[in-house]
Formats: sequence, C-alpha cells, structure tokens
Amino acid sequence: MAIRRRSRVSTEFSLSAMTDIIFMLLIFFILTSTVSPEPILKIVLPKGVDDQHLPVKPIRMQLNAQGEYAVNDVRGLTYEQVSAVLAAQLAKDNTAPVSIHADKTVQYEKVMEMVSIANKQGAKVVLALQKEQ
Repeated sequence: MAIRRRSRVSTEFSLSAMTDIIFMLLIFFILTSTVSPEPILKIVLPKGVDDQHLPVKPIRMQLNAQGEYAVNDVRGLTYEQVSAVLAAQLAKDNTAPVSIHADKTVQYEKVMEMVSIANKQGAKVVLALQKEQ
C-alpha cells in the first residue's frame, strides 16, 4: 500500500488579528486627540494694521564733524537751538522715536549730550550706526 502524505502548506492568511490591531490603534488615537484641549503648537498670527498704528517716521538728529547740529530738515543749528527745535518736532508727533546720527570723528560726549536732550523731552532714543564697508 502506498501511503501518501498530504503536507500542503496553507496559503490562506487570516486578517482578523490585523483588523483588531488597527481598530485598537484607531480608538487610541481618537481618545488621545480629545484629551488635549490646548493646541500643541501655539502659533501667533499677525493681526491687521489699523490706521492708528501705522509706522511713525522717526525724528532724525544729526551731528557732523564740524560740530553742526541738524534736526530733520533744519540744518546749521547750535547746541542751544537743538532743544527748542526738537521740542517743536515732538509737538507735532510725541510718539515718534528720535534717531541720533553722528560722524565717526565726533566725541562720544557730544553724542551723549544729544541723547540727554532727547531724554529731557521725553522721547524714545535710538542710536543709529553706519554699516561697515
């Protein structure tokens, strides 16, 4: 008698275990997404610009190498005249910052005198620097 062995390899694949795992993952992600009420990344979006908050043109104070002062378009001022001209410019717009420009050869004390004049007027002071070439 010839005995035949039937040793066939089953080619069927059961997907029931995989669907169980997929449903468990789905439930896990749904539950964890509803637990965190705050967004993970806080993004600050820009707001629209109102007409009241337009950028303000700064008041420009200058001192050249010859010791002549200038405030915006008014040139050839002396040290004593700078305070009155700056006060008149700040009367037009008191929120405008004051930008101080000086020649490289000007002494540091002269620049600090300009800063103190602007501080006495109650202005925001910005020292302007020239880029290296």
